Amino acid sequence: MRKLLGIVLLLLVYWGCQDITVGYLDVKNAAYNPDSLVVRIHLDSTGIDAQRVKTGQPWMSYQIEGVEGTRPIFFSVRDVVAFDGDKDSMLKWLSVRNDGTFMIPLEHQIAPGRYLISLDFENEGYKKFKDAVFTVIVKEK
Repeated sequence: MRKLLGIVLLLLVYWGCQDITVGYLDVKNAAYNPDSLVVRIHLDSTGIDAQRVKTGQPWMSYQIEGVEGTRPIFFSVRDVVAFDGDKDSMLKWLSVRNDGTFMIPLEHQIAPGRYLISLDFENEGYKKFKDAVFTVIVKEK
């Protein structure tokens, strides 16, 4: 009888655990500091942009902070809102690494303007988003 009770108990525990999602994902405190990046189109190869031009360094943000959850967490651009710019050109050149760092190549063809970026966050079992988390300002000089 004890053996049968043990088997029934084991089966109940097994079936009860099947609907539990692995891990967690919390993005309510997700933020950048600073929360914007100024990208220039025409670079000054002898002045402020000399080192960037010499090394070919892309335009990059800091890593995102405040994202908690089971690793790996994948980041992707959810949406771009363009103010006086071209959304399609930003989407073509903007990328986000899996530490939340935004990257734009040194040589790009993004139209001047202000762009508000929203992100998707995803790990095993969870997908969340955060709207208007970062701003990219593209200027001629």
